[in-house]
Amino acid sequence: MTHPRWQQCDLAPRRVPLVGRDAREPGTSRRGAALLASFVAILLLSLVVVAMQHLATSDVRRSRDQGTARRAQHAADAGALDLLRRWRTIAHETLAVGGMIGPDSLHLTAAHAVTHTVRTSATGFWTVSEGRAGDSTTRTLARRLVHAAFRLAIPDLVADAAFTVRDSLTLAGAARVSGHDTTMAAWGALCPSPAPSAAVAMPDTLRLCDGWCGAGSGGGRVVGVPALMADSGAGDTTRYRRFGRDDWATLTRHAAVTLPPGAVVTPAPVVSGGTCDRAAHANWGEPGGAGPCAAFAPLIWARGDLELRGGMGQGVLLVEGDLTLSAGTRFAGVILVRDDVVSQGSGGTVLGAVLAEDARIASGDHSRLDGTTRIQRSRCAIDLALSRSARLTRVRHRWWAPLR
Repeated sequence: MTHPRWQQCDLAPRRVPLVGRDAREPGTSRRGAALLASFVAILLLSLVVVAMQHLATSDVRRSRDQGTARRAQHAADAGALDLLRRWRTIAHETLAVGGMIGPDSLHLTAAHAVTHTVRTSATGFWTVSEGRAGDSTTRTLARRLVHAAFRLAIPDLVADAAFTVRDSLTLAGAARVSGHDTTMAAWGALCPSPAPSAAVAMPDTLRLCDGWCGAGSGGGRVVGVPALMADSGAGDTTRYRRFGRDDWATLTRHAAVTLPPGAVVTPAPVVSGGTCDRAAHANWGEPGGAGPCAAFAPLIWARGDLELRGGMGQGVLLVEGDLTLSAGTRFAGVILVRDDVVSQGSGGTVLGAVLAEDARIASGDHSRLDGTTRIQRSRCAIDLALSRSARLTRVRHRWWAPLR
């Protein structure tokens, strides 16, 4: 029997409970680190989303602003070019150098333009066009400013005589052709100093018949310095079809008035609401007058034979076939006829110049003036008709430039 004091001690280790921080389970610290990592990831993701949203918003605004700027630019360009479309309806003929046309407005989809045009010379015009798009209240307003240079495309016409004919001309009755330069009092300082010129120009002066053919003198019905001019160029069809940079097709394409074949017209000025109605086909201005249509001188194209039966008009008249003057009609300017000019009854009066191509050359098929028909040379009438009826076109080099 062993004494209790000598009993063997239990040397096995015992688990002692932990108190405080050391009492946590081993997985607790790992869960805390994961939570912190998740929070940081969410924060970074939020920042990425915010940044992407900001970029997307910026892209939308940039695209919107670029679109607005493009609309403003297009409006500015359209406003400048709109002058070409409206030219026939604009009373530009008497505008002095330094004078202004406008301001004019052009409204487009979500944009508009305001234009001002200044006459810089006798043939030059300068247009400033401001295009606007967007809205200033939403801070989307865009403005673009451009300028454009234009010129009058005045045909370079060779008209050295009152009447130029390619083949034959017969004068009868009291018909008369005069090369003595004359003008109208109403035109005043617009006209150059009178200069004498030929009455009739033709390749062969013996083909002028004044009662009888072959004399080549013209008798008392033809007066000028000289009365008859032998002009070999009058026998070239190019004189009647090409006019410097322009030709017959160019002129007819921009005609202000187009008439069907066989038309019979009594031209007269038409005034509506105190202004000249430029859209009326029978309105060819008022030569020598003082009304609203006094300066209106359109380009008229007859696509076949044409008869002027009384009335009055001015400008440039292009006739594809024969032109007949009757009932005392009066015309000031330039007449270009592809075939013949004939008159009947009391005929008519032309102040300016007449050119007849004689497209059909046959016995008895030629120009014939009868009655009291009078063709009177007028350099002023020619110049005014060519300039006032001229189309507007862009200058050849650097016609357009942005201002801002």
